[in-house]
Parts: sequence; structure tokens; C-alpha cells
Amino acid sequence: LAALGDMSYCVYLIHWPVVVLFLAQSERAQLDAGSGGALIAASLALAWLMTPLVDRPVQRFPKGGGHVVLKKTALVLVALAVGLLPLAVADKAFDNEREAQRAAARNNDADDPEHPGAGAVAEQGWQDGSAGPIPGPLAIHENWVPDLPGPCPPGQRELFGRTKTLCSSMPAPDGDGPAVVVVGDSHAEQTIIPTAELFAERHGLGVAQYLMGGCSFGPPEYYEGDCRTRNEVVMTLLDEDPPDLVMLDTTVSAPDFPSEGLRPGVAELVEHLTSLGITVVGFRDNPRSVQDLYECSDDATHGGCSFAQGDHLAPVDPAEQLLTIPGFHEIDPTDLYCSAGTCRTIIGNVHVYLDDNHISGSYARTMAPILVDRIESLLELKV
Repeated sequence: LAALGDMSYCVYLIHWPVVVLFLAQSERAQLDAGSGGALIAASLALAWLMTPLVDRPVQRFPKGGGHVVLKKTALVLVALAVGLLPLAVADKAFDNEREAQRAAARNNDADDPEHPGAGAVAEQGWQDGSAGPIPGPLAIHENWVPDLPGPCPPGQRELFGRTKTLCSSMPAPDGDGPAVVVVGDSHAEQTIIPTAELFAERHGLGVAQYLMGGCSFGPPEYYEGDCRTRNEVVMTLLDEDPPDLVMLDTTVSAPDFPSEGLRPGVAELVEHLTSLGITVVGFRDNPRSVQDLYECSDDATHGGCSFAQGDHLAPVDPAEQLLTIPGFHEIDPTDLYCSAGTCRTIIGNVHVYLDDNHISGSYARTMAPILVDRIESLLELKV
């Protein structure tokens, strides 16, 4: 006990970085008894070395004389160098790794042989751990689908006022206005935008997006505040200049519960839009959870964590009842999230989710070619 007391200050200094660095390197959230005991032993051993080599010499450092200020300044500078140099090196290493993870997540698509994502469902089996999954932990929180490359269509930005509407466009090659319009919330952003963009590219069409977090698209009277304003503006735009195609979310799922249902007013909305001659393509919602579906994905070899499809989605797509409306078509991507009643959080070496309910941008890009093929089949279109 006396010996431990002698080196207690060094134990205090050394044990925390030892524990934190081990957890970071091993990508673990907590220690078990074995690793905890080993790290305690390692901390004691390092403290035993640090006491005679660092602690004692500093205590014996001259406290008087004509060069006290100079010596103390030198001591401080050496201490700062010893402490800050590893931090600078580690920070640079983190920056390099973060950029590498960003690039891997940004450049993937369904043709990536190591990270096919949704493409693996049809091509090579939906569980494949041969390569490290993307996006990595340093890039996942940036893995949102970006806005379309062009500005909001002329004269429209002002109509939305101070609402947090994400309005952008991808002009058609011939300069015509948007023939495809995507409206909805962040789920429409993550799931539909990559598909709409690819569909428009294949067919030489312009596309516009009107998105707002937490704001479904529906008749304005079903909504309040900024969401109601956004929906009023978009409804007016569609009434005045109907596009060829509108893509939107039709259902909303519940976290860890199968009470999936239609979004408010969507049936009335579809009837109104199709009466204008607009073809409407609806998308079924993805599973949601109360836990972070990215953080639970520790086991990349076996597809991350799994959960029962029946605990998160209705037995039948609730939007099927809308198929009696001429001009409406429904896309159900559930088979790209779940197979044989089980849903995985890593498919084709790509993380399916970026949090507890949003599809990752990387996975959405691998879904896009499959979903575009389905839309073309429903609309009987040829490339």
C-alpha cells in the first residue's frame, strides 16, 4: 500500500489514457473483467516506471538560483512538447482516416464490387463480410444525401419565406422545367432523391425537390406551422404547372412497433394530383427503431444486428389500398432491407442506416438502380 501510495499520482495520470486508447483501438464500449484487469496491471506497470523516470526528477528540480525562470520555462516547454506532439500526430491521423472514410462513402455505388449494398441482395447474397462496411464511424454523421446540384427553380425560393424548405433542382438537358418533383421529409430525402436523380438522368428529365425535416407532403389542412406553409406553396406550384411525375412517401412506420400506416391525407393528395394528370409514385417507409441502428452494427461479418420485420412494419404495405387510383404506383423497398422476415443493418458491406430511422446515403445510392428499374417497369418505360 505504501508503494502504491508513492506512485499514486502517476497511476492517476496514466490510467485514463490507457483505458480510453484501448477502447478506441478495439472499438469497444466497455471493458470486461479480463481486459479491465489487464489494463489496471498495465497502468500500474507504467506508473511504476514513470515515478522514478519522470515524477521524482521533476520533484528534485532546482527551486532556487539565478536561472529559476529559465529552468521553469524550459520545463514547461518540454512538458508541452511531450504532451502536444502525440496529440498533433493523432489529430492528423484522425483527419486522414476521416477523409478516407468520407471518400469511400461518397464514391460508392451499386457497381462497387466490395461494397455493393442493396446490389448484394440479388447478386451475391445479402450477408457478406469480406470487406469492411462503409460509411466508417468518422463519416457516418455526414452521410446525408446532398441537395440536387442546381438552385431552386426561378422565382420559387421567395415563396417559401423563412421556412426551412430544402429547395433545389437538377435542370433538364434541354432546359425545360422539372418534369419530376420530389416532396416530403428527411425520409424522402434519403430514400427517394438518389432514385429520382438517377431516373431523371436516364430519361433526360429535370427534377426539383421540396423537402423539410419532419414534414410529410399532404393536404395543408392536415399540417401546421412551416410544414403547412411548405405544403400550401408546393400544392399551388403543382396546380399551376403540373409536372409529369411526383414522388413522395406514402406510409410512416413506428419505432419497434408494427403500427405502420398511411401518412396524413395522402389518399386525398394522390386523388388530387392524379386528377391533374400527374403520375404519382409512392414509396413505402423503412423500419425505425428506438436504438441507433448504426451503433448496434458491431458484427460486420454477420450483417450487423438483426430484427424481425414483423415487429417494425405492417404485414402488408398500407399504401396498396391506393393502387385503385388510376395514375398511382407504389414502390416497396422492404426486400432491400429485410429477407425472410429478418432485417439487417449491414447489407453488401454497406451500413443500411445512419441513425435510428434514416437510410444512409451510401446505401440509398446502391438502392437507386434497383428502384429505378422497378419504376420503369411500372410505368412501362424504356431507356
